[in-house]
This record gives sequence, structure tokens and C-alpha cells, in this order.
Amino acid sequence: MLLNNGCAIYEMETTNRGGYIDYVLDKHWLKADSKSMRALRAFAMQVSLARLASVSAKNESDRQLLAIRIGALTKRFMPIYLCAFNENPLAVEGAEHDPCFYYDSAMVDYSTGLFDLAMIALPIEDAKRLVTVATGSAVNPINLIDLLDALLQIGKDAIKYGRVVGALYRDTVELEVQVWLTTPAIDNRDLSYRVTVTDVQSLYDVYARGNDNMPAWIAEMAALRARGLEPIPQRKFFFQLAGLMNYICDLITVDPRANNSDTCKANLPKTAIAPVAALGSAGSLRIGDVIRANTLVRSADAADKGKGGRSVGEALKDADKMFADYSVKEYPISVVRQLQNALCVPTSEVGKVGETTKAHILIFESTNMVQASDNNLVRKDGLLDVNERDVLRKSAECPRTKALNFYERGRFGDGNDAATRKTLDETIIPRLNSIAITGLEDLPAGATLPLVRTRIKLVRGAMLQDTTLAKDMIQLPASMSDQWTPDLAQLLKRK
Repeated sequence: MLLNNGCAIYEMETTNRGGYIDYVLDKHWLKADSKSMRALRAFAMQVSLARLASVSAKNESDRQLLAIRIGALTKRFMPIYLCAFNENPLAVEGAEHDPCFYYDSAMVDYSTGLFDLAMIALPIEDAKRLVTVATGSAVNPINLIDLLDALLQIGKDAIKYGRVVGALYRDTVELEVQVWLTTPAIDNRDLSYRVTVTDVQSLYDVYARGNDNMPAWIAEMAALRARGLEPIPQRKFFFQLAGLMNYICDLITVDPRANNSDTCKANLPKTAIAPVAALGSAGSLRIGDVIRANTLVRSADAADKGKGGRSVGEALKDADKMFADYSVKEYPISVVRQLQNALCVPTSEVGKVGETTKAHILIFESTNMVQASDNNLVRKDGLLDVNERDVLRKSAECPRTKALNFYERGRFGDGNDAATRKTLDETIIPRLNSIAITGLEDLPAGATLPLVRTRIKLVRGAMLQDTTLAKDMIQLPASMSDQWTPDLAQLLKRK
């Protein structure tokens, strides 16, 4: 058996395009079963094809038609995107969050448009090859998986020769690396399927070296998939791709008829600075200047205009109560909202500094981070800085119906019912029962979360009466007194 395996490896090293590691990738690479991963993979390919088309030699008329076609394809993608996150686009009462049983049909419609875009974007020789590989027959509907695999293969082969089409492959590989690394923070699936920080640690170590070692990335991801694990993409990846597509539209054409919110930029956010016209002013940004992607202010956040009509963004009132190093550039309103949503700040306070914001920050700063190295970036002063901002932005929006603060998110598995039950029965209920409350019996195992919250409030109140305990407790507003917090967990652990 060993000799047979060795022969197989030797054969792949000598006959497969990239050797045995690439053969493993061919078997496992983004064979995505989840709707969200299939959607991300497809949209990433659309953006890559649009970028290739933007640098191709085309006249202005062809570029305008290309821009219109990109916008039409994005519109086809919208129901796929909504379905990927269980937001059923059919306006049927009671079915708003039902799984889309017609998802594959929508994908067939989208893949046809994606194929058309590929035929325009790819060089002639690659387009001919795509026709042969992906369709097989002109009368058969295009299979999305076959189409994407064919495009990836064309990109993979192009890397060997240093051709621009290689971006189709490299960009998609690095995107999946990032999806894997951000999955543990949002994964609330059953424990047997859940991707943990430990699972992706080897991939993280390889990626953190920063040397773009793609074969090493591929090997680590193939090992994860071979174990039956699958990543979960966050919405932010779709948002970034859509922002890049917006930017690409400006590269393709400046004609307002083909490049507007109804054509090329349909359903796209604005997240990047528009490209400078070749014969226009170069603006104030120079090569070598220090820039950060998160300093860009989205148009929806730009409330004021500075000198020369330049957007400066909306300043946050009482920002000094939330940030140690506040500036509109570092913390535009869109980022403030993102941070508050990650912290579980009540929706009524999102976008402003309310009574609970400081307490939520203190809870976050007292919580052990998923990635141990992030603990070194957190200061326990009740104010966020750029390091803590970057740590927080790794988290998706808080599932507020299941968790009420950042610490609860981790302890309750971001709202996973099994993880919540386990934490309640094994940790929270026993520790709450260590404090006797006059007239009340101990909480039983299996007590509901609302019942546990009532006891948390009573236990917290009793502990605040003890000055030796109160000095080590986070000062919370009354509206947060029923929440499980790291200070309460630690103090009760000592009992």
C-alpha cells in the first residue's frame, strides 16, 4: 500500500500541473457545500474577471458594454447573496428566513452570465480553452462548479508563465486563507463540525510569515478539508469584493451612462478612493505616503465638507468617552457602528456614545481573546485605540438575541444552543449557587437562560454590598446587571 501511494505521489509530481500538493488541492479546493462559500467563490471570480477586463485592450464602446454587462451580472448575484445568509428574497410572509430551495437554479442563471463575462475578459487562447473545458456542449447549461474549476485551472497554469490571468488563481487562494482564519470567531455549528482556533493555528502560522508561500497555504487548507472541516465566510468579504468592483468600474469607463448605480455599480458600496484620471490632477496622495484602508470614509458617512469640498466625515459626539486616540479618519461612523455591533452595544446606542458603551468596552478588555497574541494589544482602560479596533473588527455582528456582551459571545459560542447550555450547566449555574440568596433555592441544572439572568442580577447585587468584592467588579449600568461578565466569573470562581 505504501509503495502504491508512493507511486501515486511520484506520478502526480511528474504529470500533474503543480505536483502532488496541487493534486490534493484539485480534490479539495473550495469544493464548497455551503451556500455562502459557493456564493463567495463565484463573486470573487466575477471581480477577478472584471479586473482582468479592465486592463485589456478594448475600445471605449466595448468598455461601456462591458460595464453594463458587469452591472447586470451583479443584479443576478443579489438573490444568491441573500440566500447565502438565509434572507429569502421572495416576499412571502413567514418565509423571510427560510432556506432558498431554488438556490441552485439561481446559480445556473448566474453562471451563464459569469461565463459570458469570462469570454470577454480572458485572452483569446484562454477563452477558447474555457469553451472546450467548461461547456462540453453548446446545448448544455453551464455547471458553475465546472466553470469555476476551469477558470481556476486557467489561472493556475498562467502563474507558471507569469501571465496576468494567474491572478484568477492566486487571489482566490489567499481569499480562502482569510476565510478560514476568521471562521472560529463566528462558527456556532455543532461541535463536531465547528472550526476552532486550534484547527487553523498551523494555517495562521504559515500565513503570518508574510512571505506569500502559496504552496504552504494550499497544503494547510487541504489538510483542514481532508478532516471534513469547512470555513464560513463573513459578510465583510462580500463587502470588500463589492467595494473593489466599484473601483474597477471606474477603471473600465468614465461614461456616466455605463458607469452609474444602475449599470456597472448596481448594488455596490463605495469603499475605496476613485482612481485618478490619467490626464487629471494627481491629488494629494503620493507614492510612499502612509495610508490605511480603514481611514477611507464611505459616502454615507460623509456629513461635512472641508476646504475644497473634500469629505471629512461626521465627528462622533463624546468620542473621548469611547476612544483614546479619536480622529474621524481612524474612526468614521461606519467603523464606530461596526465596533459597537461587535461589542453587543444595544442597537439604540449604535452610532453614538450611550450609557452602556464604556461598560461594554471594559468587558471586552477583560476577555481573553480567541487569538492569544491579540491579548497583548488590549489595554484595560475602558477606551478603544487602533490596536483594539483592529482586534474587534475580526468579529462579526453580535447575535443579540443569544448574547448580551463580548464575553458572553465567547462563553456561549456566539449563540450556539449547545455551547450555551454547556456553559450554563457546567460553569454559570454552579458558581451562582455558591452565593446564598435568602428565600431562594439553588438553581437546578437545565435552568433557562432568562431564569439564570434573574439570578445573575440578584447575585451581582449581593456582591456589590461586600466592599472587598465590589472593588474588583466592573461598574455596570442597571440595564446590564443581568449579564454574565468576566469579573463576576472570576470572583465566583474563588468561592
